[in-house]
Amino acid sequence: MTVLDELLPISIEMAKRNCRGIWNFTNPGVVSHNEILEMYRDYIDPGFQWVNFDLVEQAKVIVAPRSNNELDASKLKQEFPDLLSIKDSIIKFVFEPNKKT
Repeated sequence: MTVLDELLPISIEMAKRNCRGIWNFTNPGVVSHNEILEMYRDYIDPGFQWVNFDLVEQAKVIVAPRSNNELDASKLKQEFPDLLSIKDSIIKFVFEPNKKT
């Protein structure tokens, strides 16, 4: 997953530094659907509730089976040590600015 508010400025800096080659342009780490929904509940709507599909129900509504992947962002993190993990980036750039008090 990529948080563009954080990574688009990095893309400009990469151009200035003449970074070349193959880069996985993503925040390091992984985040699940449930973790995002929990953040939404914690930052935006404390009353928000959800129910997950089980695998049988999911198979009825999707065309192809799901896969979950994690790209290796170590090259990007080495070049930009302040790059946040995906969870921290979502909180900083998505949920904190939209937090309901």
